[in-house]
Amino acid sequence: MENEELYNEAAKRVKEKKGFFYHFIAYIFTLGMLSFIMNFENEGNFFPVIIVALSWGIGLAIHYFSTFGTEHLGFLGFNSNWEEDELAKEVDRLARMRELKERIEEERLLLKDSDRLELKEIEKRTIDRDLV
Repeated sequence: MENEELYNEAAKRVKEKKGFFYHFIAYIFTLGMLSFIMNFENEGNFFPVIIVALSWGIGLAIHYFSTFGTEHLGFLGFNSNWEEDELAKEVDRLARMRELKERIEEERLLLKDSDRLELKEIEKRTIDRDLV
């Protein structure tokens, strides 16, 4: 049962990647055709091609990030494991905070015990002095 779920999830991811590559090929082909047409029909005015490239490129970028995330963008400075890294840092920070709180509580208890012992010592000396 679990293997079937993994297979279905893997098949879904492969289908999403395939869809992105088809989208990318259509983008390149269409921009190539528009550039070719604009070169001959519009006297080299490529402004419409730039508008199409930018607007469609935004959609293509969104499709890329929804399919791949940032896993292939390490060369641009993106860390694909940033979430895991941040999670590890946060766990470490919380563990240190918990340890410090426990240490403070231990110190507080030791201080109370010390104060109690000092009070008993003072009371004992007072009683001893009163008896003499």
